Amino acid sequence: MENERLDSGDQPTLPPQPPKHLTDDMLRNVFHRLPPEPIALAFVCSSYKSWRRVVHDEENFLRPFRTAHHNIPPLLGLYSDDVHGSLQFTRTTKGAMNLPVPPLASAVDHRSGFHGYGCTHGRVLLDAARDDNSHGELLVWDPLTEEHNLIPSAPGFVRGQSCGAALVCEANHAYHGDCHSSPFRVVFAYSEYMPPGPFHPPSSIRIFVYVYSSVTRSWGGRPAAVMRAREGWHFDRKPSAVSGNGDSVFWMTGEGRNVLEFHLETERLLLTGTPDATRGEDFVLAPAQEARLGLAGVIDNFFVVLFTRDDDGAWVHRILLRLNDAFPFHGDADADADGLFGIDIPTYSDDEDGLSDDDDADDDDDATEAKVVGFSEQLDSIFLKAEPGVFMISLESGQHQRVLETDQHFSRVYPYCTFYTAARKVIFNDVQEDSESSNIQSAEIRNIPSDGGEN
Repeated sequence: MENERLDSGDQPTLPPQPPKHLTDDMLRNVFHRLPPEPIALAFVCSSYKSWRRVVHDEENFLRPFRTAHHNIPPLLGLYSDDVHGSLQFTRTTKGAMNLPVPPLASAVDHRSGFHGYGCTHGRVLLDAARDDNSHGELLVWDPLTEEHNLIPSAPGFVRGQSCGAALVCEANHAYHGDCHSSPFRVVFAYSEYMPPGPFHPPSSIRIFVYVYSSVTRSWGGRPAAVMRAREGWHFDRKPSAVSGNGDSVFWMTGEGRNVLEFHLETERLLLTGTPDATRGEDFVLAPAQEARLGLAGVIDNFFVVLFTRDDDGAWVHRILLRLNDAFPFHGDADADADGLFGIDIPTYSDDEDGLSDDDDADDDDDATEAKVVGFSEQLDSIFLKAEPGVFMISLESGQHQRVLETDQHFSRVYPYCTFYTAARKVIFNDVQEDSESSNIQSAEIRNIPSDGGEN
């Protein structure tokens, strides 16, 4: 077979020049109409250098773009960690980008028990343990820019101690700042066993809280707060939560019997008991936007319920949804004037909630098909794993939508949502326009530089 050759008169095809009659204001007006998913703006930036310059203007385009979308970033997918200790990303939108996992997570020794703590404002907080010799280092990972910050273990922490961590974004959200270019803080809490002594009760526990700042790159030298607890107290292996205004951090403790809250401004620790019905494995933290403590879960495999504390400190409940066998959401329930479905929530004593009898707990786990597996404070929503897939449920309205159709088992998920950023290089997988459909959703993007380009 002879090699095909260009005729002497053929010339290589050059990419078209950008339309010169389009001013920056006209381009901004057009780009503002794009969907909020980062792949849309990344595609624009890959086209022409002049278009990239317009998009990367933080003051005149990116900040107004986020404002136009009410500063609510799009959901890109779910990070999850399995029982073997490997992190994976599952897309929730067809044609959306497939975000990577950090090399540290994918190469982790399965025997070490890799653990994720959560996603916050475009970043992921991970346990950076690689082997049994690790000392509790943490990793703050930005999947969109592939920037990572390895954080040393908190002072006094010894690997193996019960602990919890949370990531707090320091962006000016009132001014719709870019979270990817903003500093952050990591709040780390752990418990230390105290042997019997003359100055404290026998076999007591102290809880230490330290706060790491990305600005000073240190833990501050002293604990932000210290509290004593009873023997047997421990952190649950559930995602932490940060209030919508970023003022408070929450952890579940003691099989869901208590919630530990740390207030960043006052540096106070508060331990709050939970309702009997929320104890066990079926409820997760879901604080409201106004920093009010909340717990969401499924009761009797039928009620999706949100518990919150009122102004007097009492627990009140609201049924978000009812489930049925044919379809996960029972849509014909009549709400009363308070937005509730008029159904009494059963209450349980400590002996009836499945915590006192191991056999009963196993039976309950087998019977519970629907389970709340995650929460996003940015979206003010919980994520429910049910028979047909994963559903996102608004805490305010109870509205729901299926974000993932899968039979994959998730014990917990970390929803990842973010806008496009010009802070650093944005890493995607191959951005090429589909020559047949010219549909940006059919393309994926890779290594788009923050400056430079051919045109």
